[in-house]
Amino acid sequence: MLAEIQQKSGYRILYNDEVVPDELRVSVNAENVAVKEILNTILKNTDLTFIMNNDELIIITKRQYVSQSNEVFGTVTDENGTPVPYANVVLLQPGDTTRLGYGAVTDEQGYYRLANVKPANYRLRVSFIGYKTQYAEFVVADDNQQPIVRNFTLPTDQTVLQELVVQGERPVLKAENGKLIYHLPSLLRSKSVTNAYDALKEIPGVMEQDERLTLIGTSGMTVLLNGKKTSMTVDQLTSMLKSIPLSRVEDVEIMYSAPPQYNIRGAAINVVLKQQDDDAENVWQGEVAGEFRNRYYPGGEGRASVVYLGKRTMVDALYSYLNGRSLNKEILTAAHTLNGTVYDINQESGGVNKYQLHNARLALQHTFANKDKADISYTGMFDDARNDRTASTNLAGTITDIKTDRSAQSATHNIKADYSAHFGLNIGADYTLYNDKSDYFVENTGQTSSALAEKLAYQSTQQIHRTVLYANQSHTLNNSWSVNYGVNYSGAHTQNRSDVQENGASFEDASFDTQQREHIWNFFAGFSKSFSEKLSVQASLAAEYYNATETSKGKTNELWNDVAWFPTLNASYNASANHIFQLAVSSDKTYPSYWDLTPRTYYVSSYGVIFGNPYLRPSRDYGIGLTYIYKQKYIVRPFLNYIPNYSAQLPFQSPDKLQQKIMEQNYTYRQNMGVMGVVPFTMGKRISSRFIANLMYWHEKDDEFFDISFDRKAFVAIFQMNHDITLSAKPDVRMNVSGYVSTPGAIQGIYDLGASGNLSSALTWTFDKARARLILKADDIFDTRTPRASINYKGQKSMLKAYRYTRTFSLSFVYRFGGYKEKERKEVDTSRFGTN
Repeated sequence: MLAEIQQKSGYRILYNDEVVPDELRVSVNAENVAVKEILNTILKNTDLTFIMNNDELIIITKRQYVSQSNEVFGTVTDENGTPVPYANVVLLQPGDTTRLGYGAVTDEQGYYRLANVKPANYRLRVSFIGYKTQYAEFVVADDNQQPIVRNFTLPTDQTVLQELVVQGERPVLKAENGKLIYHLPSLLRSKSVTNAYDALKEIPGVMEQDERLTLIGTSGMTVLLNGKKTSMTVDQLTSMLKSIPLSRVEDVEIMYSAPPQYNIRGAAINVVLKQQDDDAENVWQGEVAGEFRNRYYPGGEGRASVVYLGKRTMVDALYSYLNGRSLNKEILTAAHTLNGTVYDINQESGGVNKYQLHNARLALQHTFANKDKADISYTGMFDDARNDRTASTNLAGTITDIKTDRSAQSATHNIKADYSAHFGLNIGADYTLYNDKSDYFVENTGQTSSALAEKLAYQSTQQIHRTVLYANQSHTLNNSWSVNYGVNYSGAHTQNRSDVQENGASFEDASFDTQQREHIWNFFAGFSKSFSEKLSVQASLAAEYYNATETSKGKTNELWNDVAWFPTLNASYNASANHIFQLAVSSDKTYPSYWDLTPRTYYVSSYGVIFGNPYLRPSRDYGIGLTYIYKQKYIVRPFLNYIPNYSAQLPFQSPDKLQQKIMEQNYTYRQNMGVMGVVPFTMGKRISSRFIANLMYWHEKDDEFFDISFDRKAFVAIFQMNHDITLSAKPDVRMNVSGYVSTPGAIQGIYDLGASGNLSSALTWTFDKARARLILKADDIFDTRTPRASINYKGQKSMLKAYRYTRTFSLSFVYRFGGYKEKERKEVDTSRFGTN
């Protein structure tokens, strides 16, 4: 009906979807009747009314808004009458462009509203990247009884369009307190992105390798959600990030040295999620999404998320389901030297991995009258996987065929509670129960001359009880000083068991039953100080006591018992708006997974065997980097990382028999230094691009690698390119083309790695008032992500060609309802769990 009135009357009718419900349906027969009378009839017996503006615009809104005396609202459109979403609307005092009064951001329809405006003289400013800033002055009188309507038309600013940097209230990038903060609504406005995981890949310096997010210039990083440490494995965190809608992400903060109050160390990426609006009350909102993908085999994913927004209480729920299959294949050729004789090894192996993953979460947040905030959440993750593989190995003319089957089910239950007080205290507790059960069967169907038993049957279980407690306090002092201090404790009790049978009889050499007990205490203290508008410093020092024991066959051994010190420093110097410097000094420690510490023995073929390593030690990581930002968009960052006791899984050809041992081992150290550069640019008005170059020098050393040692160095370069193309504004169709190339020459222990790369493209159609998206995507088009790995070092010689079949084609549909703003989710840390 409103569309018909708009067509026949010449008026343009504007309303907000959250104000005018979809179920409002009326029918009116009228001829030669004023538009005002028709609208009065339509809106009778509702809580809606309308305002007729003198520029032939009709605004439909709630009666309560009109009855409020100090209300300012209106629309922001471009020169073609198209709404401008996310434009900044700010009240200023006349003659003073720095004193802010109130502010708002336009919605998808270009509508804004400012409530409770105090009586005064005002200047209203509207700005957005690519448009010329507009102003309007007005007076709110003491006896004002009618809302004030101000509509804006923003002319195109051709000068700004030629630059990538945003000149509005929210620039794409800003540096603040040792962080690089990217405002995603501005950065991703024209990109084919639907979830938080894909959004992170658009951040300069973040790249995806082997389906893992990495931050260039660091040896590792932690993903935070609203400043909270997640508690998930890498795979589970990836799944969760993919389930968080882009509409819910506000900012992404890059910290090359995270302050200790985040309860982490080292580099971090903080995903800042949108919070509840002050005006939101008793509202249900949500999103549903589904994806069909083909990665050699078809698969799919679905998710549904809903949130209730009350005045002080928020409740949210999420369920997601993933089902898929993946194919992998490896071709191994080796020259194995045994007792002075070289034996040729040829092996082909491969298999199909089937998996199902269920994620369920329920969370409650309540804000008290004194602004204290309490959170409690439950997370359940349930994984069911099966892997069927075959391997055919030619050991110097003796052929052995191996078939392996593995089925595994895991369940994670996590309860978290967090309380943040208005006076700077944050306390919390976290309990996780993890259960994993797997069956692994090996059958030798080849010649009996193989040293491998004809049949091996494994039954493995892992159960983990882990408790985390923390308390942090911060104080704001005079003269821009602040101090913070705190303590956190992590305690874990882990039971790992594997019962193995060889040809139907107990195989004691591969069986084990161990219990691990771990206690980690961390104490920290730090300060921050703004010495001037240009210089600020944050520094801290943490001491960590860590103790772990393992009990097996009635005997208890100490795994580690030590104290480590961890300094951090962040210094920011803003020489001017165009020249910003950030110095970051970080330190961190990484613990091995509980399963890697077991004395396991897994046969993956008649040649390859995976061993556990009870002697693994935690690795430490010390890093320093200087970030220079020019004009808030060009970035140059030299860096250096030093990691004693770095660990990686490496192969080694046994000198005693024709067997390749695969084991996680500590190096003496790993060191890398390099420089990263980011250059954004545009090509015309429809294409925005970004080029990233990363040049690195690697140095890896191990004085005790089996019976040999290595001390190796290499130079590596990684080049990335990203293009966002606007194909059409109406309909809204956009395209993204991105990729990277890594040069050959990288090393990992005694491995030499070949070149790798990735080319991806996506086409996105946004419709139904920006509530719906249809995305067609092709990822790793040339299937080049996995590099070849070769070894030719001190008698060790082999070549591994791995085919992961990562080429993926997908079709996704996303629909938002109720102006979706999802509640923060705090995830479960299971990074050291699992029997893989």
